[in-house]
Amino acid sequence: MKAALKSNIEIRHHCLHHKGSFSNFYAVDYKLIRIKNAVGFVSIKGVINEIKGKGIIYIPCHSQVTCSVQSANGERVELDILSFKKDCFHEIVEVLKPFVVYSQFNNVSQMYFQYNDEFDPEFDSLLEIQNGTNQHKDTISHALSQTIIYKIVSKYASHLLTCTHDEQCIVKLISEIITNDLTKKWKLAEIATVLNMSVSTLQRKLNDEDVDFTKLLIDLKLSKARDFLTYSSIPITQVANKSGFENLAYFSNSFKKHFKMTPTHFRRSVKGS
Repeated sequence: MKAALKSNIEIRHHCLHHKGSFSNFYAVDYKLIRIKNAVGFVSIKGVINEIKGKGIIYIPCHSQVTCSVQSANGERVELDILSFKKDCFHEIVEVLKPFVVYSQFNNVSQMYFQYNDEFDPEFDSLLEIQNGTNQHKDTISHALSQTIIYKIVSKYASHLLTCTHDEQCIVKLISEIITNDLTKKWKLAEIATVLNMSVSTLQRKLNDEDVDFTKLLIDLKLSKARDFLTYSSIPITQVANKSGFENLAYFSNSFKKHFKMTPTHFRRSVKGS
């Protein structure tokens, strides 16, 4: 007797212990993970996203993934892992055109999407169908999965859609300039000069996107510090200096305020020690 063919779409439910979990794994297939009652971090291809409660984690195929989560409210962390074979996922994404998506969803910079309950009906139905014997469950699973992906793209299009060169987001341009030299004491006027525009024009563009330059600068420095803490073993003092912070106490306070834990605690968390 021939073995049954493995479905192109599968979903599995998991619960983690109260103390949380740290894992480092290689994902062969595409995955959408519904996560509940959790705080922590997920890192894929050098990009780190903060997990802040109920949300969906997107993992591209053939990705090295590092994830550290713990309970946000004393309840068990719950995971519903929806896996797609590569061809199946590409077939679903193809239907989303004319959305212009980063290389078939392989190069997005955001992997965690916080939500309330708008994805729950589809995930709950997928779990129910997966455990049942409906002869049409593959077709139904495909349709439900397509709905989930469509909702993600529709709701979070600004994070997933490709900007043209002429329409590239001003925040992205500023971020690239600053991150090339975080130790420099950047002023808005210097950024305006690099972008070949007046300070007033640049300020207006930032206002249009509701972005505060000082906060953006601090956030970029903290993001770099987070990377150093995750992928290096250099002392905290060097992390602060390399990230553009001259004062260690100010760095530690800013980091704790932003990430809800000290730099030392964060490093222990992501390294699983």
